[in-house]
Amino acid sequence: MRTQDHFYYSKASKLYVPSVTKILDIIAKGEFFNAWLKKQGANADKLLTEAGDFGTNVHNMLEAIGRGITINLDCLKPKERRCVEAFIAWKDAKVARFIETEHEVCTPTYGGTMDALVELKDGRVALLDYKTSKYIYDTYDLQVASYVKAYELNTGKKVDTGFILRFEKQDDNKIDMEEKEVLNISESFELFECARRLWVWKHKDKLDKANSLTKKEN
Repeated sequence: MRTQDHFYYSKASKLYVPSVTKILDIIAKGEFFNAWLKKQGANADKLLTEAGDFGTNVHNMLEAIGRGITINLDCLKPKERRCVEAFIAWKDAKVARFIETEHEVCTPTYGGTMDALVELKDGRVALLDYKTSKYIYDTYDLQVASYVKAYELNTGKKVDTGFILRFEKQDDNKIDMEEKEVLNISESFELFECARRLWVWKHKDKLDKANSLTKKEN
């Protein structure tokens, strides 16, 4: 169960725990993102809103595809449609079936919602993470690894690999979809744990506040 403040309720610890995305906010996206945002000036808010709309529309279509729902590509803007079509081509080439779509995972210390889990045509099980950002940031590897480990802990089932699928929102960019396989799951998870401990140290007050009601109820 997710709250508005990016916390998930962990049945294992009986406490609210921070989301993976909130934890990784402790790590800056990088100089390229910050430099780009600074250049936009007063237009930054508008661009971020438009980017959010693009991300929501594309994500909703990808979720529907994962659930086996027939979608209407005609309702999308041209760039959104090209991105979704690129995903469909990738799926048809590599994916045997979808196992999970928009599935919440939670451990005693963090929680999150993974976009999809699939069985690939080569027999491996892969976790998919959809992004509509300007770049594939290093922190995305950590996010994928955290979801993989949480899913394995929750289900006892093995996940072999993870893929970051980034969808390009700029019309003047010929790339529609970029793929990156996360090969270093264990190493990335170790780094995620470092970030999580740092987040808890930095935001202990937020964590205590989130759990104050739970403590009163108990």
